[in-house]
Amino acid sequence: MGATVRTSIMIPVLMFVTGLVIIGIAVASGEGEVSLVLIFPVFSGSSGLFMLGTALIVLSFMTGFFVMVRSQMDTVQAGDCPAEDGISHPAKTKYGGVVMVGPIPIAFGSDKKTAFAMFVIGVILAVCGLLAILILLVQ
Repeated sequence: MGATVRTSIMIPVLMFVTGLVIIGIAVASGEGEVSLVLIFPVFSGSSGLFMLGTALIVLSFMTGFFVMVRSQMDTVQAGDCPAEDGISHPAKTKYGGVVMVGPIPIAFGSDKKTAFAMFVIGVILAVCGLLAILILLVQ
């Protein structure tokens, strides 16, 4: 079963990469455009080649979701799920993150200590970003 799951996971990956390559070919041949909005590249085009690449990328996400759901259903049906008998419990996982909205950090975490650490990292990132902008403006 493991080999078939690995093989089926490669299908959406190959679809995604093929879509990117097709969009790249469309842009290189002049049938598509690339622009920059803030720091994000935006691809646009109306040719059939560009539409095919876009469709492949969208279908790769749908196929990937379907493959993940199917593999989870196969795991449950095969009875490979670990039993909850209460004998051993793994340690609680701690997680956290920072979302930067402009220079404002939004921190979150599974506990106060992790959230505070993420906030400190966010403040450091904001200060570094503002310093970089000031340095660029001075030049």
